[in-house]
Amino acid sequence: MDEMKNYTEFSFSNPILIDVFGNYMENAMLASFVSHNGTISLKLEVTPPAAPPKNCEDVLSLLFNMLESSEDTAVGQAYSAKKTEIMRETLLRLSQVLDGFSDVNLVLHTTEQSPENPDEKITKHTEFKLHRTKSETTSE
Repeated sequence: MDEMKNYTEFSFSNPILIDVFGNYMENAMLASFVSHNGTISLKLEVTPPAAPPKNCEDVLSLLFNMLESSEDTAVGQAYSAKKTEIMRETLLRLSQVLDGFSDVNLVLHTTEQSPENPDEKITKHTEFKLHRTKSETTSE
C-alpha cells in the first residue's frame, strides 16, 4: 500500500466504545485495532480540509466520519455492515462513551493546494492530546 498523503491516526482508550464495537464486530476484527491493554489504534485516510478536534465529541464525530469513508479497509467494511446498530447503541450510551475517553492522541496530517499559488502545496500536521483521569469520592 502506498504511504497515505492525507490521514489521521487515532490512539485512545475507551472501554465503553470497545464494548459497543464488540457487540457488532467479530473478535478478530477487534483484535486488528484494539491492543491487549485496551487501546484503540487506527490510521485512516482523510479528505482535506479536516478540522482538528477540540473535545471528546469532536473525536467521536471524526472517528465515525473516518470509519464511514473508509469502506475500502477491513475496519471500514465491518463498521459499514453494522453502522446503524453501532450508531444507535453509541447514542443510547453517549454520556458513558464520552466519559470513557482517556489518553486520546490524534494526529491529523493533510496536504492541500495553496489558495494563493496553485503550484504550491501546504502541508499541515496537527496533534491533539487529551489525558483524563477520573476519581471518585465516597463517604460513609
